[in-house]
Amino acid sequence: MTTHDLTRTPPSLLRRARLTFFLVAVIVPLVLTAAAAVVVIAWLPSLPDPVVTHWGVSGADGFGPPTTYLWLLLGIGLALPVLMAVTTLSAVGAHWGGAGRLMGALAAGMAAFAAGMSLGSLGMQRGLADAAETPGIGGVMALSFAALLVVGAVAWAVQPRVRAEQGRTLEPRHAVHVADGERVVWLGTASMPRVALIAVSVLLLGIAGLAAFMLGTGVEGGWVVALSLVVIVIAMATATAFRVRVTPEGFSARALVGWPRISIPLREIESARAVDISPFGEFGGWGWRIAVDGRTGIVTRRGAAIEISRRDKRPFIVTIDGAEEAAALLQAYVERGAATPRGDRTGGTAS
Repeated sequence: MTTHDLTRTPPSLLRRARLTFFLVAVIVPLVLTAAAAVVVIAWLPSLPDPVVTHWGVSGADGFGPPTTYLWLLLGIGLALPVLMAVTTLSAVGAHWGGAGRLMGALAAGMAAFAAGMSLGSLGMQRGLADAAETPGIGGVMALSFAALLVVGAVAWAVQPRVRAEQGRTLEPRHAVHVADGERVVWLGTASMPRVALIAVSVLLLGIAGLAAFMLGTGVEGGWVVALSLVVIVIAMATATAFRVRVTPEGFSARALVGWPRISIPLREIESARAVDISPFGEFGGWGWRIAVDGRTGIVTRRGAAIEISRRDKRPFIVTIDGAEEAAALLQAYVERGAATPRGDRTGGTAS
C-alpha cells in the first residue's frame, strides 16, 4: 500500500481554489473581452478605414481593417486565457499550488492588457480622416501593462493560498541487496515524452522555415527570429534528455550534450526513494526546476521520480522510468555505507 508525504489538501479548499481560478482565468477574461468588444463595435462608424494596426520606432507602419482589433481581442483577451486555464487545470490536477494561482493571475492580466491595447489604440484614431495621423502608442502600452499588473495582482490576491501537495511515495518493485564488495550500476535516460519531443521538433522546424524565409526575402526582423531559434535549440539541447547513473560512489546526472550536470557523492546522501511527481503542480513547469519548498531537480515528465534526500541540502528530484529500481539500489548503497566504518566508506563522485 502506498503512503503520502503530506496530508492531502482539504477537498473544500481545493474546490474553492479551482473555482476561484476558473472565475479569474475564464469568467474575468470573458467579461473584459465582451465589454471591450461592445465598445469597439460601437466605435466602428467613427473609425478610419483602414486603421493603424502596428507602430514601429518611427510611428505607424502597419494598417488593416478596424475589425482586426476584434480578432485580437478574441485571440489575446479570451482564447489565450482559456487555453492557459484548460492547460493548468489538466496539468496540475489535485497538486494545486502557487503555479496554478500564478497562471490564473496571468490569464486575467492578459485579458486586461488586450482590452487596454485595443481600446487605447482605436480611441486615438476616432474621428481621424487618415489613420496615418495617429500619434505614438507609448502611453497606451504603458497603461495596458499597468492594467495587466493591477488586474493580475487582484486576481492573485483573491485566490486562496494552497501549498502544493507532494506526490505519493512509490513502493520499490523489488528489494535490492548489495553484498560487500559487489558493484552494481544502474543506468537510465530521463527525457521528455516522445509526443512532446515530436511537437517541439515540429515547432523548431516551423521557426527555422520562417527564419529562412525572412532572411532569404529580406523581411525586416529575420535575424531576430534566427537568433531566437538558436537560443531555443540550445535550451532544448540542455533540458530535454539526461543520462542518469547510480553507482557505489553515489548519483550523477548530466545532459546528453554534457551540461548541465550534477554529482551527489554517497557520503552526502541520507536516503533515496521513488515518488510520483506532478511537474506543473509541484515545480511550476518542466526542465531543471526549483520548487517553492526548495526542492530542485530534473523534471521532464509526470510520474515516477527518484528523490534523493541530502545532508544539509534540499532534496534533489529526477523523473525517469525505472525510478523504483534506481532508488532501491541507491538506498541499498546508502544502507551499506551506514553499516561500514567511516574510514572504509567510498567517498568519490560518480563519473
